[in-house]
Amino acid sequence: MNFALICIKINIQLMYNIIQHAHSGLMWLVVAMLLVSILFGMLKLVTKDETFSMKWFGLFKYTKHLLYLQFLLGLALFFLSPKVHFVSGFMKNEELRFYGMEHPLMMLIAVGLVAWGLFKSKKKPNVLRKLQTITIYYAIAFVVIMKMIPWEAVLA
Repeated sequence: MNFALICIKINIQLMYNIIQHAHSGLMWLVVAMLLVSILFGMLKLVTKDETFSMKWFGLFKYTKHLLYLQFLLGLALFFLSPKVHFVSGFMKNEELRFYGMEHPLMMLIAVGLVAWGLFKSKKKPNVLRKLQTITIYYAIAFVVIMKMIPWEAVLA
């Protein structure tokens, strides 16, 4: 191997490590923000508090943008990760199937649920209906995300 190829391989490995650590670290912030958003929505719904400012709506939008950033980091990992190999029979290997198909697909669905919940909430007639829509979609996305996080890798 010549020197240029060795440098490229080292840079790709370094880039993979940085993105992987950022993806793992941001995961905790995304999970916390989703949980705060859901709890805030549920609290407002239980108390039937119709006072709602754009500042609080910013919480939901900020959570959505964090989730978008997390997804972009995950998309980069999809192309850089040594855990993603589309070889013959990869569907029979549980780890390759999880990182190559199940995890990215379900996280894309979770991002879509969050975005769709915010979009649908804008069409609702009053604040409580808006909060109900956002809370339901965020809660479903939260369950999907918690189910598809590779906990054995995160907690190792």
